[in-house]
Amino acid sequence: MFLNDIGQPLILEKGKAYSSYEEHCGALLFSSAALGDLITPQNWCKLAVGSQLDILRLQSQKSFSESCTFKTLLPNKPTRIVYDGNEITITLIPAGRKQNGLECHLFYIENGHTRYLIVDCLSGYLDFLPKASDCFHKGLRLGIDVLYVDEEVLVQNQINEDLYSLVDLIRPKFIYGLRQRELPKWLLDLRRIDDRNKKYSVLSVQNDAFKV
Repeated sequence: MFLNDIGQPLILEKGKAYSSYEEHCGALLFSSAALGDLITPQNWCKLAVGSQLDILRLQSQKSFSESCTFKTLLPNKPTRIVYDGNEITITLIPAGRKQNGLECHLFYIENGHTRYLIVDCLSGYLDFLPKASDCFHKGLRLGIDVLYVDEEVLVQNQINEDLYSLVDLIRPKFIYGLRQRELPKWLLDLRRIDDRNKKYSVLSVQNDAFKV
């Protein structure tokens, strides 16, 4: 997937037309979702970031090894990325392994204003959460603004129980797909609604102030 200057991710797909704004020409964030055919933006910045194993896998591809700068994300260590004058911080969170041995990761991204969490692979267990980095725990306390999920983990008309458990725990403000596809209602219903309640609480505070 590719990031834009403020860390928003997108997986480009064959046959789809993207505007220059939509293409996301920042860093390539390499993950399990990128193991297939990788569609690259025309003017991307040639910076690839990912786990140590994923970077080694990417470096084995001649088309990338000869033209890219690589940056390894160490587990639970915030990594600073600068693109187009903007700075973001990416933290790789190990999330176990699938039955086929594939490593699962979450990516926590901060840009100074917004907190993102990217989910493209889950192992079926949430025991990795207590072991995650302090910055991620702080982000959870403050609230995740946007959760991005790879639509490929979803099965039509079927709830993904692993994803449901994670998102139900996190309750992000917004949920979007990495491929810009429509998401199921059961997933969107897990968004938090405290903003709507917040309007009433602010109003009640103002009313109480006038009573004093």
